[in-house]
Amino acid sequence: MKVYEFNVKTKLPDKLRPLEQIAHNLWYSWNWEARELFRMINMELWEQCEHNPVWVLSKLTDKDFRRLVGDPVFMNVMDNVHERLNEYKMLPKWFDLAHGGKREEGMQIAYFSAEYGIHESVKLYSGGLGVLSGDHCKSASDIGIPFIAVGLLYRNGYFHQYLNSDGWQQQSIPYNDFHRMPVTPVKDANGNEIYVQVRIAESDVNVKVWKLEIGVITLYLLDTDLTTNIPQHRSITAQLYGGDSDMRLKQEIILGIAGVRALKAMGFRPTVYHLNEGHPSFAALERIRLCVEEGMNLRTAAEVVKKSTLFTTHTPVPAGFDVFSFDQIKKYLGPIFEPSGFNINQIMGFGRENPFNESESFAMAIAGIRLSTFRNGVSALHGEVSRQMFKNLWSNALDNYVPIGHVTNGVHLPTFIAESFKMIYTRYLSEAWYYKPYDFDVWNDVEKIPDNAFFDAKRKQRERLVIFARERLKKQVMKRGGTASEIAKADDVLNSDTLTIGFARRFATYKRGYLLFMDEERLAKILNNPERPVQIIIAGKAHPKDDGGKEIIKKIFHICRKPEFRDKIVFVEDYDIEVARHLAHGVDIWLNTPLRPMEASGTSGMKIAANGGLNLSILDGWWAEGYNGETGWAIGAGEEYDKQDYQDFVESMELYDKLENEIIPLFYNRDKVGIPREWTHMMKQAVKVCAAFFNTSRMVMEYTDKYYVQLHELYKDISFNGFEGASKYLEWKENVISGWDSVEIAESGVQADSIEMGGYVTFEAKIRSPKIDNESLAVYAVVEFDGESGVLKNPKFIALELAEKNGDISTYKAHFRIDNAGKMKVGFAAVPFHKYLKNIFELNLVMWAK
Repeated sequence: MKVYEFNVKTKLPDKLRPLEQIAHNLWYSWNWEARELFRMINMELWEQCEHNPVWVLSKLTDKDFRRLVGDPVFMNVMDNVHERLNEYKMLPKWFDLAHGGKREEGMQIAYFSAEYGIHESVKLYSGGLGVLSGDHCKSASDIGIPFIAVGLLYRNGYFHQYLNSDGWQQQSIPYNDFHRMPVTPVKDANGNEIYVQVRIAESDVNVKVWKLEIGVITLYLLDTDLTTNIPQHRSITAQLYGGDSDMRLKQEIILGIAGVRALKAMGFRPTVYHLNEGHPSFAALERIRLCVEEGMNLRTAAEVVKKSTLFTTHTPVPAGFDVFSFDQIKKYLGPIFEPSGFNINQIMGFGRENPFNESESFAMAIAGIRLSTFRNGVSALHGEVSRQMFKNLWSNALDNYVPIGHVTNGVHLPTFIAESFKMIYTRYLSEAWYYKPYDFDVWNDVEKIPDNAFFDAKRKQRERLVIFARERLKKQVMKRGGTASEIAKADDVLNSDTLTIGFARRFATYKRGYLLFMDEERLAKILNNPERPVQIIIAGKAHPKDDGGKEIIKKIFHICRKPEFRDKIVFVEDYDIEVARHLAHGVDIWLNTPLRPMEASGTSGMKIAANGGLNLSILDGWWAEGYNGETGWAIGAGEEYDKQDYQDFVESMELYDKLENEIIPLFYNRDKVGIPREWTHMMKQAVKVCAAFFNTSRMVMEYTDKYYVQLHELYKDISFNGFEGASKYLEWKENVISGWDSVEIAESGVQADSIEMGGYVTFEAKIRSPKIDNESLAVYAVVEFDGESGVLKNPKFIALELAEKNGDISTYKAHFRIDNAGKMKVGFAAVPFHKYLKNIFELNLVMWAK
């Protein structure tokens, strides 16, 4: 039977047109008044439509329109919200105040990510990476940087989770109806929809370009589910992280290669490319191909791309990166690149640790690293881990100077702070917390908030969380076919005045969701203390192929059903942004138990801290920076054990000890008016310390100052006069590499009458360099105090200045004041110098004094 399908658009009356603009801008996801506006239309419909404003509007009838137009309260709220949106767009923002001239110079940042978690109504994310990308976009809008984002428009969202009667995770796949989403097709100047094409294997794939507005920035989304494509190509954007390795490779071709082509088709000419994780690394290869097609040689093209690219890694272990075989690259990338003169070995070289090792596969992370000037991890600890992981790419660099930095992640505060806390912050901190969350001085005024007001706000949020958890539990029991008595019992679980612990994350085994349950008898005593009770709310999904993670969930499910835990522990199914918000708002303690250093950053605990919650966590990821003794509690002191069973035992016992002896007594130690003063002090410290730093406004500003502006200026310089700068740099680089073996530190030493604190020494080095001129060299005294003898681990590099030149020998000197006592170790090093080199070890060339 043939079925005709048509999409009937909602046609709003002119007076209600502002609703359409509000619904199609994800600004509503962090604006409470905007979401309340759509709740006012019909609360039941709002829930039915999964908090999706576009879907709500599509359900309205002419009768509804007449009702709304005739409601002066609604119309007034709508006008106010619409005005707020327009004011937000026009408001002067940080970037133009700090870097006013860059926009006029054509600065444009293109950000690529495989997933975006912006709001629960837009299912284009699976977890933390996606939420981080979404928060990055929101803060890019808030601070006004010239920013566009690129991703994939998945026909099916990441799976919904539910548990069967045995507690085993089941999955259902949500369908994304694009006409119910705030996305619109991108059109050219003539009103025609924009498509690009990519050849995959033996046939072409057509890709449609959509857009999603997020405040003042735009996210462009790529879609292959088109009738003009063959079925296997339509399925490329079917599901996030779906399918096998070949499907992952195809998705990443569309993200990277079609993404670059889409930007070009729309007329964008970014000066900075930010590759978020390895998934979009093919974007760099496509940019090289385009440069080659325009007449550039391959080596110059690779340098041009490198000098305008930032690569961010979120993964702490090599196994977490996508890796593809020679045959896969030949099959899928060969037809794209070979017509431009590339051979497969050249392509493979970009993705190998050793470009000439034919047994190596192509690693997306290695490609991203090789084709970028700046690379970063997502916390200070993760930066260290990443430098260790990739140090073989810079075998001559000191470990702490491997060219990988870090920018610690944050969260978008307006999205994740509860409305009750927003009102308190606005009252005592002014709206500066909203407009300048990166200003530490603003957050110092948290101390002005009365303890009773602050603690009461948390109590109210805990009460809302309990109500939410009960409602979700009822639905879960009903879905599993539970009895009427089981459904009724859901109203008796949890208590709004009880200390509440939250644990929610992806149930990968390294996150150790089982740690809290290793001694059930001890845990039961803790939870069921009649004078000082404790309750736990748990949420999280296991990857569909991770049976180990599913087993942990199943174990917790059965523990929840035991009589001693039934009213005290609730597992909330289908963890998503909505569940995360409720937990962030209401829990008192956020528990995090990863196996250090397996968590690159983590951001869930940051959301809790911004809502006055306290963290109880392994010193991993961001918490290694956020913990100061007053913001929460640490489990362990950063130890890493050889035997995991022993580590699990030690850390689980410490977890119970901290709860019994410190956390629970502190929460229930109340004064005469019922306020736990010491606990409230720690709540304020968590906000003052963590919210002030661990927010995405600070994070994106750091990316801008540290990387984006530098890359823009670098690209502007190398591209001047037909990329003359790039050609000259490549000529310089080849000369330095060919002549480096001739560099020698002939003499070096430390001169001083006496070496003591407060005194001065002179560092001197004589460099023989017959083939490389002085302008191309930097000479350093490498100084470190204390530490292991004969080893330089984290030294300072003191630049020496050219003092004398005599033939091939150049003398470099520097005077240095000794500010420390103890063992002073000094080495001498010569490295290449060029204004385009952003790290002294970038070229992996260094000559040490012997």
